Amino acid sequence: MRWINLLFISVVFIFLSCDLGKAELDSCLDIENYTIDTPGIGFCPELSSGSVGDEIEVKVYAVFVPDVAGIHAQIQYDANKVDILSVTSGEFFKRSQKPIFVFDDDEEGILDIYTFFMSNEMTTEGIGGIASIDVRLKSPGESELKITTKSELLDPEDTEIPIKGFGKGIINAK
Repeated sequence: MRWINLLFISVVFIFLSCDLGKAELDSCLDIENYTIDTPGIGFCPELSSGSVGDEIEVKVYAVFVPDVAGIHAQIQYDANKVDILSVTSGEFFKRSQKPIFVFDDDEEGILDIYTFFMSNEMTTEGIGGIASIDVRLKSPGESELKITTKSELLDPEDTEIPIKGFGKGIINAK
């Protein structure tokens, strides 16, 4: 009987001493961190800051997209405030083979990113990085990055999947 009391007290002590806490949602992949409707294309982080001359990375994300085979993300930015330094493929389409990834920066404020499958893996879905964009801050103040309505999500039959959320990102240069 004594060992049962010791066991009971030990179990009660363990449960009372555990701090379960509340889960924090601080990842770009946490849907609560997005302020756009889904399916959509957005930025992570949505708010960035730095000093003039700094280089900052901004990621473009697909947010809860269904069976998509290709994405065209068109981004409008203020070319007087930021320079696009580089654009690299995200992990969203990476599987056994690298996806086709192409971008075009007109250096006047429009960046077009195209990525799609060219393998036996025809689609992917969910949340994931489409691209990483490195920018240099040129002048002080706020600059907005916007996903335009010319962006597209395409299924394997090249049929457009309606986008409900077009994200915005803010870069604040000091």
